Amino acid sequence: MNLNADQQAAVTHIFENESTYLIGPMGSGKTGVTLTAIDELMAGEHIARVLVVAPKRVCTDVWPAEAKKWGLDRLNVAVATGTPAQRTKIFNSPANIVCISFELLPWLFKETRLWQSFDMLVIDELTKLKAGGAGFKALRGKLNHFDVRVGMTGTPVSENFEGLFYQVFAVDGGRSFGKNKMAWLEMYFYPTDFNNYNWEIRHDMAPALISAFKHLVVSLPGYTAELPALTDTIVAVEHCRTDEYNDMTRTFIAEGVHAANAAVMTGKLQQLASGFLYDDGGDTYDIHYLKQDALQALLSRYAGAPVVVVYQFEAERTRLLTTPNVHIYTTDELDQWRAAADGVLMLHPRSAGHGVDLTRSSVMIFMSPVWSRDLTEQTKARIYRRGQTSACHVYTLIGADTIDVDIVARVEGKSAHHALLLGHLKG
Repeated sequence: MNLNADQQAAVTHIFENESTYLIGPMGSGKTGVTLTAIDELMAGEHIARVLVVAPKRVCTDVWPAEAKKWGLDRLNVAVATGTPAQRTKIFNSPANIVCISFELLPWLFKETRLWQSFDMLVIDELTKLKAGGAGFKALRGKLNHFDVRVGMTGTPVSENFEGLFYQVFAVDGGRSFGKNKMAWLEMYFYPTDFNNYNWEIRHDMAPALISAFKHLVVSLPGYTAELPALTDTIVAVEHCRTDEYNDMTRTFIAEGVHAANAAVMTGKLQQLASGFLYDDGGDTYDIHYLKQDALQALLSRYAGAPVVVVYQFEAERTRLLTTPNVHIYTTDELDQWRAAADGVLMLHPRSAGHGVDLTRSSVMIFMSPVWSRDLTEQTKARIYRRGQTSACHVYTLIGADTIDVDIVARVEGKSAHHALLLGHLKG
């Protein structure tokens, strides 16, 4: 495949700089750009081996396929999965690119020295590092071992500017923002609570913050103007607000809403809107099947076509598996679904929200609205990306007069769970 001018410029930046923050919308070619840069760096003997850190599904389904798609024969991509012994065998293999998922970083960097054979690091989906965590802590002290570092993302500030600290740190080892997050926060932000837990950027500091790491950034332009039309439709399902839902809202009001438990409360109300509730023992209490009825009506409309259905809760997944007269495929059966004439692929946004190409379908149905705008857009981009030749239709099932409505309306403004829940209860 050939690179366009913007993609070639990105390759040049990676080739000429030790740190690159590569931004591009879904399907803009970030993986192809990075693979091409790797190929050129290896050809010039600037690097010998590359460690790729990515979400698990991206490791297994995207990087090996992309290397083949771009015709880069020099590159041998392997994925480190399975038991520690199996992973170790992969790292000791001749593969010059090894992919590993974020959750395995503590094992790699704390329990082994296998990372020492790599001289380039690629982090595919930098936003996974926005809150630090065990993976970042394991990686942090080893960043300067890598001669070349590339971070990739499509949505660097989907939630807020605060998440940039760990992303930029992972790319340049602290050169742009420093190594102390609190000092960085105090320079550009102000606290919005007494515990210094939540921060907002000062109104006049955004340009200075961006300028501090702008030299790392390469942006690939959007391409949606090249694509067929995308239609987003909200399907309001009536009567989802049950007696159980009303009882729970009254209980929440009586108990008071605190930021610490607002996410849990929001989740409970969304479960009720979807027709079930998990009890304290983890068992499912079924309340109604109204969304399943709405789903079946949509599936009937697209009978004979491949459809992607997005679920969030395990109860939604269980109900999907029992949908009558429909062949349901899981993400473990992705190849079978791609080869089939029709059928439904059920997808969880966190398992395949990044990188996976599902353009054989042009219809996606969300069983309930996803809280994260980033995950929502990334999931839609599985069907709405380069290679799509048909007009796309995305449907989101929401319970009328429930918290679903507020989630759809407020995610655009990136409201916190606390503010969202308070507004819903007062409404």
